Amino acid sequence: MEKHNINKDKKEMHYGNGRSYYLKIKSDLLPFVLGKKTFKEFDRENKILEEFVRIIEKKFDPIWYLGTDYLGDEIYERFMFHHGGFMEISLHGEVNCFFFEDKTKILREAILHACEKLSSKASAMHLDKHIKTGQKLLSLKDSLREEIKRGK
Repeated sequence: MEKHNINKDKKEMHYGNGRSYYLKIKSDLLPFVLGKKTFKEFDRENKILEEFVRIIEKKFDPIWYLGTDYLGDEIYERFMFHHGGFMEISLHGEVNCFFFEDKTKILREAILHACEKLSSKASAMHLDKHIKTGQKLLSLKDSLREEIKRGK
């Protein structure tokens, strides 16, 4: 896999080391989860989602809105983080985030802070149990190398 070097603020970053990190949530405890499918309800939950993203942005990293994607019955709002990373959010209680560097702990704290501000501390504590984080290897070749290394 090729390494992509980006020189930003005289800091060299290496992307393409074969790893990605993720944070995933699937929960009705997120403050913007759409209950009914009325336009009024959709508009209200969308405004809560906007505030949720603004709070995360203040605690984590500037966020750029990419747009809306429709997959079947699901609507996803997609975002990019200024210093690298991607996030997609469904109004049905799903958040998926991906990074080339491990930023999951800081993002987890920002999401829980946003949930606490928009719902309650109890909701944030329960939501914490639904957050899954981890690391994946991007290519089969790299995955096999890792397995061989672990086997030795």
